[in-house]
Parts: sequence; C-alpha cells; structure tokens
Amino acid sequence: MPNPSAGQSGRELPEITIRRAESVADYHACQEVQRRAWGISDESYVVPVATMVGANLHGGLVLGAFLPDHRAAAMSFGFLGRIRDRLCLYSQLTGVDPDYQGRGLGLALKLKQREECRKSGITLIAWAFDPLQAGNARFNLSILGARVRSFVDNMYGPRTDRLNYGVPTDRLIAEWEIEGDDQPAGLEPLTARDWPRLIETVEDPRGTFTPHVVHEPPASGGLLLEIPPAITSLRVLDSRRAELWQAAVREAFHRSLGRGFEAVGFAKAGELEPGRCFYLLQATGRGA
Repeated sequence: MPNPSAGQSGRELPEITIRRAESVADYHACQEVQRRAWGISDESYVVPVATMVGANLHGGLVLGAFLPDHRAAAMSFGFLGRIRDRLCLYSQLTGVDPDYQGRGLGLALKLKQREECRKSGITLIAWAFDPLQAGNARFNLSILGARVRSFVDNMYGPRTDRLNYGVPTDRLIAEWEIEGDDQPAGLEPLTARDWPRLIETVEDPRGTFTPHVVHEPPASGGLLLEIPPAITSLRVLDSRRAELWQAAVREAFHRSLGRGFEAVGFAKAGELEPGRCFYLLQATGRGA
C-alpha cells in the first residue's frame, strides 16, 4: 500500500522507470527506499535481499521506481499467496520515498503489479492496510476498486517504525480483482447517504467526534462505518480519543464482516458530511 504520510516535493520529477528488480544493486536500492518510506530504525523490518530475490524469481514480484542514478523513489514487494481457495499475489509492502510522494507512484506501482500478474495468469492481488488511514482506504476502495472481507487484530504486533510506533497494527485485507480490461470503481458515496451508521458518535463543543456505541449490523442492506479523517494527527493531539476510535473500528469491522458485510467503497471528508469519513459496507449474504 502507498505510504500514507504523503509529503510533496516542489522539484520536477526526474525520469523514472518502473520495472522488476534485476540486479543486486536494484535490491539494495529497494531496501534503502523502505527505510526512508517508513522511517525504519530497526533493520529487522527491512526485507532481506535474499528474500526479495527468491520471491522475484519464483512467482513473486519485486518492483522498483528507479531513478536515472539507480536509486529507487518507490518499491513494492509481493509473493504468491492464497485467499480462501484462490492463488493471489500477496503484496506485502509498497513504499514511496517522502520526497516523491503525492506524484502518483503508488498508483503506478499497483498498475504495474496488475500488468505483471495478468501476464502470469494471476487474477487477484491482496494486501493489508491500516483501517484508520483514510487516504489508504480511499485509494484502495474508491480508486483501485478493491474490496475488504477480513480484519486481522494486531497483525504485526508492536512496531518501532515511524508510521506504526506505539499502536496496535490492526489491518484490513484488500482484495483486488484484476481479471478483465476495465479497472473497477468503488461504490459512489452519494449512494450511501441515507445508510445507517454502525458507530454512533458524540460531538464535543470543539466540533470533534468520539465513538460512543457500536451497533449490531442488520441482516441486509448497506452501512456506514466512520473513521476519523486524520488519525496520525489525532494520535499526537489526543491519544486517548485515538485509542477509543481504534477500539470502536475494530469492533465494528468484526461485527459487520462477521455478518457477511464487505467494504465496497469509501467516502472521504466532505463527500457525505464536512470533515467526516466513512467506509461503505454492503451485505453479501455470506455471514451467519
């Protein structure tokens, strides 16, 4: 998934080539951009060269967005996996150097993954992402057209990198169907304007919202599942309220996905209500 803390550089983007890693120097460049993208200080979080080489040569995929001087501005690493009864490319990570974020490299890497998977006959790409990162949710569901059917509590355990330090690593699993020529779009947010809300909130005098009650989902129809619009800032400014949101979102996803709902779209701040973001969930009849 693209790194959510998108900084932008005012410099013109030099010529970049997105391709498979081919040399030891390429793999080292992919390691270095991992460090920059996530602010990694613990080297155990950097994917070893031998692991990337083995995956890249035997069904997986290591892509770099390579600069003319052979550095990488972004990279992605994936390996063959399985979602239920289907083979997929499991995209373990996609990271963009902060100096090159906001330039479309995350999307370009995902489209290159899709192209390479189609050549190999793979029709599904899956990856994990933080359910509280609104930018990633919109990118995955509304732009790529992925769907979410599963939630993993604290998937990686405690982390020390800049983006995950000190918080549980809850993750949603995105499933991106890539068969066919058309790129699917997420559900239009206005379709969900009158859907019931799974998380009931209370508003304080400052105009900020705190989760209060997580409702039981109905047996059918659609639901709105709210998340805060800027969780990274909230964790700095009001860590207790951020913890309440994390717990409520975890419970809401467990209840809804367990009843056969899936996330099919995302409404960014302002699309349904000013300053508020929502997952769009629809019942599929798969649950209890």
